[in-house]
Amino acid sequence: MPTPIPEPVQKFLEKPNFAVLATRSTRDRLQATPVWFLYEDGHIIINTSQGRVKLRNMRKNADVALAIVDCKNPYQYVQIHGKAVAFDTQNGARDIDRLSQRYHGRPYAYSSTDAPNKRVTIRIAPSRVNTMGF
Repeated sequence: MPTPIPEPVQKFLEKPNFAVLATRSTRDRLQATPVWFLYEDGHIIINTSQGRVKLRNMRKNADVALAIVDCKNPYQYVQIHGKAVAFDTQNGARDIDRLSQRYHGRPYAYSSTDAPNKRVTIRIAPSRVNTMGF
């Protein structure tokens, strides 16, 4: 069961700020990547493509951290610790389009190395939330 997120933080998560996702490899190395996200049904939703390091890391070690900084006020941010609890390949293409609409106002533009059937949606259940500037 995800940790409940306070209302002011939920409002903050509605803004299309970027998150930095931190994962840990099997060799105990940290990896951090900027990602698009949605807050939905108590979970953080992100999306990636098959073969990416962050996906491999989360499949082997579900513990993650996200830092989400307000793009207009860098002294306001949210840090979320949690676990990757679901990997959805069926809705990956739909969800990358939802994220692209949120951040760019248009469907996702696939590259020559990416394809709709390679997209994976990851659901992250928050276990701890820290804030600054709220």
